[in-house]
Amino acid sequence: MNKLIAGAFLFGAARACCAQSDEDLRRKIAEQAATIERQQQRIQVLERALTPARIGAGTLADTAPQDIAADSNRALERALVRERALLLSSGTVEVEPNFVASHSSGDGGFRRNSFGPGLTLRAGLPGRSQVEASVPYVFERIRNGSESTHSDGVGDLSLAASHQFMAETEKLPSLVGNLSYQTATGRNTSYEQGPLVALGGGFPSLQVSASATKRLDPLVFFGSLSATRYRAPEKGGFNVRPGNIYGLRFGSALATAPATSLRAAFSLNWLDKTRIDGAPVPTDDVNAFLELGGSAVLTPSTAIDIVFAAGLTRNTPDFRLMVSVPVRF
Repeated sequence: MNKLIAGAFLFGAARACCAQSDEDLRRKIAEQAATIERQQQRIQVLERALTPARIGAGTLADTAPQDIAADSNRALERALVRERALLLSSGTVEVEPNFVASHSSGDGGFRRNSFGPGLTLRAGLPGRSQVEASVPYVFERIRNGSESTHSDGVGDLSLAASHQFMAETEKLPSLVGNLSYQTATGRNTSYEQGPLVALGGGFPSLQVSASATKRLDPLVFFGSLSATRYRAPEKGGFNVRPGNIYGLRFGSALATAPATSLRAAFSLNWLDKTRIDGAPVPTDDVNAFLELGGSAVLTPSTAIDIVFAAGLTRNTPDFRLMVSVPVRF
């Protein structure tokens, strides 16, 4: 009888130990799963920060299956760099030949067609920063009533510096600040006697902007706020003071495949009144653009980006087409 009781006691103790061991095992598995999930989230954040440096590291055919997911947004990253919503990593240089064509029409039989090549250089700097310079060459034909002019020349040179103030987290977007200066190297005779030439804006300007980006795979949402101030020189004997411009831009991009992406954006600008010798000039207060674009990675270092913009207000170009081929080193 004593042996039977002792055997029952040992069997119960063994079952209790097994139950406790099973409970400990399940708890350890749950803890390991939670740890792995946190590590995966951390890896995704790091991949987003490092992707610009890894673009072009190898062709898709040479990429192992586990690495394809990490590089699944290569064309998308290229598009965000052009939007100034993402910066190149330190030591990376990008050379971007581009071509721009636009058409504008207005009252009184006014027509302007322009096209020409351009070149943009970008370089990633330490400390999550980037510098950029661009210069266009413009061919234009203007018809204003019965008068017609043909001209060509260098457009306005622009210089820009950007810095990433905040990296994207699970809840917060990334934040990039930008400061750019545009010269008045392009000839403009808007306030002079004689044929109209508008190869540039006619006034130097300084712009500050802030861009935010948030990913909800496979979509990326981006937006920016900007303010542009023009310097007021004398033009044709008049004291011309161009109005400041305040801009709002927002849109989204879609990674359609590892090497392709599509995006759409809407730009809205509010214009202060331009004043000549202190008197306001009657101009439209708002202009707007709708943009559609796409990017594709052609080789490990080369991509192509196409953007079509339609003017939605009277004082904007009817349409604008830009094709660029950024090459990364």
